[in-house]
Amino acid sequence: MKKVIAAAAGLMLVGTMVGSASADIVFSGDARARALYQSNYDLGSSSVDEETGAVTRNNEKDNLISSRFRLQARANAPGGAYAVGRLALGNGTWDGGNSGTTSASTADKAYIGVPMGMTLLEAGRTPTQGLESTKFFEHDITRDGARLFIMPTDAATIELSYYIDYEAAVNGDNIDDNDDSLYGLWVDLKFAGDWGTRMGVLYRDDQVLNDGRDDDGAFGGIEFMGPGGPVAISGAFAFDDQGEGDTGYGGFLMGGMQFGATSVALTAGFAQDGFVTDGDHGFIMLGGGESITLNTGSRGRTDMRFGAQGDTWWIGVPVSFAVSEMLTVKGNLAYADMDEFGEAFEISGSVIYAISDGASVDLDIGYLAYSQGDFDDRLDAEDSPFGAGLTFNVSF
Repeated sequence: MKKVIAAAAGLMLVGTMVGSASADIVFSGDARARALYQSNYDLGSSSVDEETGAVTRNNEKDNLISSRFRLQARANAPGGAYAVGRLALGNGTWDGGNSGTTSASTADKAYIGVPMGMTLLEAGRTPTQGLESTKFFEHDITRDGARLFIMPTDAATIELSYYIDYEAAVNGDNIDDNDDSLYGLWVDLKFAGDWGTRMGVLYRDDQVLNDGRDDDGAFGGIEFMGPGGPVAISGAFAFDDQGEGDTGYGGFLMGGMQFGATSVALTAGFAQDGFVTDGDHGFIMLGGGESITLNTGSRGRTDMRFGAQGDTWWIGVPVSFAVSEMLTVKGNLAYADMDEFGEAFEISGSVIYAISDGASVDLDIGYLAYSQGDFDDRLDAEDSPFGAGLTFNVSF
């Protein structure tokens, strides 16, 4: 038996050596460990027990520690084709293994790429690229589907895409195969003077008959960025017409300048009629997708993506100062007005220190002075959120 095992191990080793000789495999990834303190992230909301009448705060205080490890592999074939896969290991909150830290793996990327002349086909669990540069809408999302890139020139890329969000045959509908599919068209253009734009649209064809809703509709937008003299300009406009309600829309404009080691920017935007920005667009407490951003989820936390709490407009001043090659300090002053939900003023900052090549530690601190708007015109400091997050990062 031992000889059989040894022979099998030898064959596996030989196969690995042969495969390595004919393919180039590159590994990359990142990992982090994060500690969070969150206070009043429920904005003072409470729940009432129907039997006892007892009133309980939904999320008055949280102390959380989480971690994750992500590994990505790209295998390049000799002829130019490639395959990409990414696994997330142990992604969760420290909870004795009950909240994801013992999960074996979650794959959010798994696709092949085949170049053919001036075209490139990607198929599998692929990235869905929306307004990526500004992170305003449809940013950092993966879906099951295929993308065909057509590159007629170095300054122009056309992307045709097809995704399946729900396959009816797999879920029991073997007669009509009423799927939920997406069809997309995106265009990237580069212009003289370092200006660029990305524009496009996705159309959802929802043929699922048994879920009680019709999510047909188009969504997409346009983003642009480039220099206007000493001012770095970026902006976006997007819309969402999925479903049976009003067509939501939103946009923003940002201008920034560099003064030596200091950069200062002014940004303002709006979200109307149900449009909600991507979770990675914004500041630290508002929008943002940072460690202490108010977001939707369990434990009574509030969703502070722009537009998630009704018609919203916002304005803010982000500042960054490079103290040295190792240390960077950032700060934000921001204001958001949410229709009939309230208004909020953010004061926040980050300290980023590079420990070594590929390792850093980040400290995020933020306070959100919150007012209930039409319901209460005063700033209630007792119910205004405060958060702090300490994150150790490793990338390779």
